[in-house]
Amino acid sequence: MIVLMSKLRTHMRWVMLIIVLAFLLSTFLMYDSGSSGRGARNADGRLEDYVVAEINGTRLMRSTLEQEVAQYVEQAGLRSLTSVDMPAIYEATLSQHAMEQQMAQEVRDSGITVSDAEAEQAMKNYADQMFPTREAFYQYLERSGIKQEDYKKNIAQQMASQRWVEASIGEVVVSEDEAVNFYDAMKDFFFKQPSGFMVNLATFASKDEAEKVRNALLDGEIWLEATSGDAVNTLKVKDVTSEPVFVSDSAFDGYLSPMSSDEVGAVSQIFEMLSDDFSVGIKTERVEEKVAPYDEVSADIRTLLQQQKGREAINAFSQGLLSRAKIVILDNSLFPSREQEVLPVTEAVSEIKISEDKLVSGD
Repeated sequence: MIVLMSKLRTHMRWVMLIIVLAFLLSTFLMYDSGSSGRGARNADGRLEDYVVAEINGTRLMRSTLEQEVAQYVEQAGLRSLTSVDMPAIYEATLSQHAMEQQMAQEVRDSGITVSDAEAEQAMKNYADQMFPTREAFYQYLERSGIKQEDYKKNIAQQMASQRWVEASIGEVVVSEDEAVNFYDAMKDFFFKQPSGFMVNLATFASKDEAEKVRNALLDGEIWLEATSGDAVNTLKVKDVTSEPVFVSDSAFDGYLSPMSSDEVGAVSQIFEMLSDDFSVGIKTERVEEKVAPYDEVSADIRTLLQQQKGREAINAFSQGLLSRAKIVILDNSLFPSREQEVLPVTEAVSEIKISEDKLVSGD
């Protein structure tokens, strides 16, 4: 668990959460579906488009809703949908659309703007990160029928949304007391390392190959000499540790049971951890159970608490956006839950077992 916490250490400011929030919707998404809608069709197969809802006085057409439902389903990776799932899908998509429209309005009202030069640089940065060359990126835009100016305009809108959200939510702060209290409550769960041994292990495709290395170790060769370079050049090495790794005592009741009675420094017998895997190992050091001191893990704790607070702030922010949007339903058959209450997007998503919240920045 200590290793897991170490991987969480990023030392990134809260603004990075904002970037994730503001760019959840790919800038390519606005071009994916084209301009043709997939609304209701009559008996002759002709498209019958109509208004299904109004958000802040702006009409939401059935064709637009169907486009966004398709995008939503694709983004969420949903498969094998049935008619039972569709009310929640429509509800989540409507909430997403409403938040997008509300965000766009509030960004405009804020007066936040992004210069052409900033948008141009952001577009170049994206091209450098996602394409082999900038020319390849521009060629992609051309093949996709996307004008560079339109793409740059969308990036500017995304950046303005990011800045507005950052200003609205601010930076998450984790106090020293919060970090210490978390450590005191959770240290035995997150930061305790059980007793065990530091171990070197090598695994080979045949028992004979493992025996060659074992014999070299018994003859006094050190681990690195016996398990690297010319010593194993002709052997089929499946896995080998260059440095000792920690193995808890419980492992010696399981897959490393053949080494359970070995003394520190003793070369083990050849044993099979898996079928046709022949291993040899050495316990190099005994490690007693310990709890990592607070000073050693305080940065990890702050990162973890910051992430938790960030999720709570994003959820509250999305709820606020949705509550401020004025939604008028004109087709109750698509949104039956609206007859009872307005579901926030996070609840609608959970009904169809989507694990991540979807908050879309305005266009």
